[in-house]
Amino acid sequence: MARPKNSVPTYRLHSPSGTARCWLNGAWVTLGKYDSPESRAEYARLLAELVVAPVPSAVATPATRAKDITVNELLLGFWQFADGHYRRADGSPTNELPQFAQTFRLLRHLYGHTPASEFGPLALKAVREQMIAAGWSRKLINQRVGRIRRAFRWGVENELVPPAVLQALAAVPGLQAGRTAARETDPIEPVEDTVVDATLSFLRPAVAAMVRVQRLTGMRPGEVCQLRPADLDTGGPVWKFVPPQYKTKHRGKARVITLGPKAQAELTPFTPADPTDYFFSPRRVVADLHAERAARRQTPRYRSHTERNRTVRKTKPERVPAARYTVTSYGRAVGRACEKAFPLPAPLARRTGETESVWWTRLSAEQQKEVAGWRQAHHWHPNQLRHAHATQVRQRYGLEAAQVALGHSKADVTQVYAERDQTLATKVSLEMG
Repeated sequence: MARPKNSVPTYRLHSPSGTARCWLNGAWVTLGKYDSPESRAEYARLLAELVVAPVPSAVATPATRAKDITVNELLLGFWQFADGHYRRADGSPTNELPQFAQTFRLLRHLYGHTPASEFGPLALKAVREQMIAAGWSRKLINQRVGRIRRAFRWGVENELVPPAVLQALAAVPGLQAGRTAARETDPIEPVEDTVVDATLSFLRPAVAAMVRVQRLTGMRPGEVCQLRPADLDTGGPVWKFVPPQYKTKHRGKARVITLGPKAQAELTPFTPADPTDYFFSPRRVVADLHAERAARRQTPRYRSHTERNRTVRKTKPERVPAARYTVTSYGRAVGRACEKAFPLPAPLARRTGETESVWWTRLSAEQQKEVAGWRQAHHWHPNQLRHAHATQVRQRYGLEAAQVALGHSKADVTQVYAERDQTLATKVSLEMG
């Protein structure tokens, strides 16, 4: 087995010159007279700088680095930093990393070999135009342009890019609504109870319970996926749930979700034997599904069937059910239930055995537009349950109650979730208008 590479440069003697030096990033760095206090101090400074910077200043001057480093090299260094920085307390990566990956893929394609010091406002606007051509929404484009600036800010922080580059990029304003060709997205609206109720019968019992719990509490989809008995305080009539991970945890904000008697009744049938397991586990869902199929089996299970299944079934399959649902798998389950609850008209529906990609390419542009409109009117996603809960709370108890229920620190954030109750405005118009 090969010896692991030493990441710490070694203090060495250069015999011909009598100087101390070390090998760092593919080059020898001279530190001064060997074993002198000055060379030892320079070596200590270099090690301290190596901890916080990918290329210590002893290797090259800032001007030289800014001239030589390319956009690809800058993004590679930033990615190594981001891979360790954008992680939750349990070590799992946040959703920022996929966003950076998609943003950098386009940036590298256009300007990967361009010196980072030459990447200016016109180059940033050219990348932005490619984002518009790719069909990204205006808000998403503004967010990803901000991520490009974030990478260059990291480069300035580590003396890899001249500060003037970041100042120039900051001069590019964000896209404004109604003044750009970028597509606008519709605001997320609350889903009607009738639509949710029509979907519940097409969901597995565990996923249907997740929907009902989220509708009763207004928690985020990622929070309902994390529900465990170990994280519940069941000492009072109202249970308290502190999610291990939530959206604003890295900002030091507390998050406590209260569950009333109705939500408690939904959780109880799915309580696991181990309190550290999750209430809603795909593993148990799949096991229950297999048990139901076995119970409905009408053909006798002959010995030959059992032997064949034993030999054919993989002992270590590549894909196994997860311990808990994710936001993606939860949303996918709801989407499939919507497809069954609200099937497309016959001319637009997928044919038996037809894959999603083949079906979509078979449709004309007008049919694809019609399908998109049908889905928008009949499909919903779990985050809309949070909006619906906020709207109902605001109508019954006011804006402050909705703010507390959603866990927002500012009421203006709650305005995004809780639709204004137009009942009073309608009454005023009828009486005075």
